[in-house]
Amino acid sequence: MAGLVGGIVSAAWGLLMSPILGTDVLAETRLAAVPLLGHAATQPENAALAFLVGGASHMAVSIVWGIVFALTWRSASPLALIAGGALFGAAVWRVMYDLVLPMLGVRWIVARFSTARAVTEHVVFGMGVALGLLLARRRR
Repeated sequence: MAGLVGGIVSAAWGLLMSPILGTDVLAETRLAAVPLLGHAATQPENAALAFLVGGASHMAVSIVWGIVFALTWRSASPLALIAGGALFGAAVWRVMYDLVLPMLGVRWIVARFSTARAVTEHVVFGMGVALGLLLARRRR
């Protein structure tokens, strides 16, 4: 649940910020499909498929990171959890940017994003993951 909430919060943040930053959140979502579809994900005729695959990929990766967070922060207080989520989000960005994307040979998909924007989006993701963990605790 933590990763699912984090993924949803992250996507909502992107939808909110995209018009403010003058970017195309739909095109950015399609970029998340590049590791699975290759350059076909960037072709206009594949836009719908790339959007679905990119969105699903984003959520799947968010869930995996949410599991990591839940296992490592499960006993933290609510305030520590939110602060830890923010730090965790920044760490996720670093791991994805410096390790995962280069290993997949697709680091270029984030080349046009500013570091400040990318880190901010991942901090928001991490706080969303923390919120998801808090919600999961309340349901028990």
